[in-house]
Amino acid sequence: MRRPSARLIALLTAGCLVLGLSLPAVAATPVPPVEAPPVEAAPPPASPAQTPRPARKTPRRAAPAPAVTEPASVNRPVSPEDIESFTDATVSALMQRDHVLGVTVAVVQGGTPLLIKGYGYDRLTPRRPVDARTSLFRIGSITKTFTWIAVRQEIEAGRIQLDGPVAAYLPEDIFAKDRRFKPIRMRDLMAHTAGFEDTSLGHLFRLEDGRIESTDTYFRRHAPQRIREPGSFATYSNYGAALAARAAARTAEAKDVPTLMEARIFRPLGLGSTTLREPYDPALIHPNAAAEGLPAPMPGGLSDRLSQGFIWDGATFRAQPFDHALPMAGALGASTTAVDMARYMSLLLDNGSLDGVTLFGPASAQAFRSPLLTMPKGYNGWASGLRIGETAQGLKTYGHTGATLWFNANMILVPERNLGIFIAANTETGDTLTRAYPELLIQHVEGGVTPAPRQPPQTYAADRAYFDSLRGAYVSTRRAYGGLEGAVTRLINTVEVDADAQGRLIVSAPDGSSAYVAAAARGFFIPQAANPLGPQIGNDGLHFLFRPQGGRATAFETSANMARYERVGWVHRPSTLYNLTALMLGSCVLVLMGLSRVGQRDHPTEAQVAATWMSYATAAVWILAIALFNNWRQGLSGDPSALFTHWPSGQLQMASWLAVLASLATLFQLGSLYRVYEEANYHSDGWALWQKAAHTALNIGWLCYAILLMSWGALTPWG
Repeated sequence: MRRPSARLIALLTAGCLVLGLSLPAVAATPVPPVEAPPVEAAPPPASPAQTPRPARKTPRRAAPAPAVTEPASVNRPVSPEDIESFTDATVSALMQRDHVLGVTVAVVQGGTPLLIKGYGYDRLTPRRPVDARTSLFRIGSITKTFTWIAVRQEIEAGRIQLDGPVAAYLPEDIFAKDRRFKPIRMRDLMAHTAGFEDTSLGHLFRLEDGRIESTDTYFRRHAPQRIREPGSFATYSNYGAALAARAAARTAEAKDVPTLMEARIFRPLGLGSTTLREPYDPALIHPNAAAEGLPAPMPGGLSDRLSQGFIWDGATFRAQPFDHALPMAGALGASTTAVDMARYMSLLLDNGSLDGVTLFGPASAQAFRSPLLTMPKGYNGWASGLRIGETAQGLKTYGHTGATLWFNANMILVPERNLGIFIAANTETGDTLTRAYPELLIQHVEGGVTPAPRQPPQTYAADRAYFDSLRGAYVSTRRAYGGLEGAVTRLINTVEVDADAQGRLIVSAPDGSSAYVAAAARGFFIPQAANPLGPQIGNDGLHFLFRPQGGRATAFETSANMARYERVGWVHRPSTLYNLTALMLGSCVLVLMGLSRVGQRDHPTEAQVAATWMSYATAAVWILAIALFNNWRQGLSGDPSALFTHWPSGQLQMASWLAVLASLATLFQLGSLYRVYEEANYHSDGWALWQKAAHTALNIGWLCYAILLMSWGALTPWG
């Protein structure tokens, strides 16, 4: 969220899950409370019938989309051979480009699998090729689609009210009412408008069995702050989805969330290789977690088929430990196979019914197609938790993306074409591949060619005031709002908006820059060129928001509607922090250069001597603090996951403690400043006036820097 992601923190993305618009709804029977033990591993499902695959060599580049005169439609089947040929070329090329070890893919049209295939390897010791029918991949936030189905089942059964307070469905010790705000409703959780901050560093994922927490303990320890009134606007929340899953499990009288999903979705639908359970050794679990109770571990028949997660270290692939997220299982804990996902997508395309099995009724089918939020055309209004999207060809999609520390996944369904696409990758670098492949495949199926870049309708000079009202720095609302986590997430979730002479809007994000041109409606901008392989934000439209009286834009939202970006003042611009840090380093170096002149001064007073040595020490501490922070930040480029698994870093905490110490020393210097100005006695010359003024200016500058760090939250070494 990758994550967090900007990919560095984010590993937290959204994508697509769809319900068919053209197929009739099927009534569902009332769902009884769950009383089911953990499910044992089922044998792998039988392989679906496929057209024999002709042998071919994998090209080095993705094949260009052939020209097609007649657009595809629901009534015209898509060729499995064409899908496979295109996927072989595209996936292989992107795997090589992005250093991705293993990929699994499923493409369906209605209830017919068009392609179920694996690429690369899911393990290296011993080497094991990806088998789309048996290899389990982590799917991250696509798990939420299971949770929203379970919630809709509880709504159909009358045990949960869409507009009822969530607190009524949860134990008081894990979710208490906050009288500062209105009650949070289930509607708010499904639309991501509950108003939570987003915290995840150090607790969302665990790499050691002994650090796994129970769900309720996790909620008590790591509950995020409520920042705004529910219903204000969307800010994507893993915590909110996990709360919804916990509420559904409680109202359904299920033992835990994994058991609920097995009884309600996986077993009825025959998804024998899909689970929210995780592989862990019960003997290694902390006694407190064991006493409170954890879901049973993943059965051996499934854990043996799990793909490992990998990172690319610049020279080779390195296997990583399982990234546990058991307390948040309902938000991002699922593992599954491509063949199971093919069956799941077929059910969603048929409005919740498949092969005589019905998981939800017409009201829920309609809810999964209807936005909960009123948004501009083409913008995601969250259809009961499912993201609403639109392809470059104007086709509406529904769905979700997902990511864990090492895995990336995407699921998109296109009701107008009765088409479902799923892809997952087992390498940290697979985000672009999984995000781009469905869009590229849809473009190929539709026979479209990449359009020429759009031209700005007017230059900057033609409407200078308008463009100037948009320029500035904006920070995402999907971040922590306090402490070191708040400082770091603010730093890496701030984007710069500028305009060039041609009238293009340039948005610079941590993962790259993107160009936009003005749309017909004022305040709206669209990408200049469609580029699924570019920065994530560059594929979304932008909508700038203004106060009623006009003036500068106060915020903007993207068509993905994962968060709002709010304008920040110069104090909270990363450029301000970087520039003042550079000035701080320069001033500290100049101070320390004075050490070479020790003994050459003309008899300063005792207070001035003390102030001099205090300045030397303070400068050294400031330099050390800045150096430690910079070294920590550079280390993240080689291991971004450390932001989640080793938080707060001892190095970062030490940098913060040193900054606190230097700030206190600066305050002490200013507090005793009057002594520097005292007249020299008969045997001391004392400082010249300019030296006193320089010392004063130096400490005032250091104090301003300390205040800047405090406003960012960097002077909170405890977390």
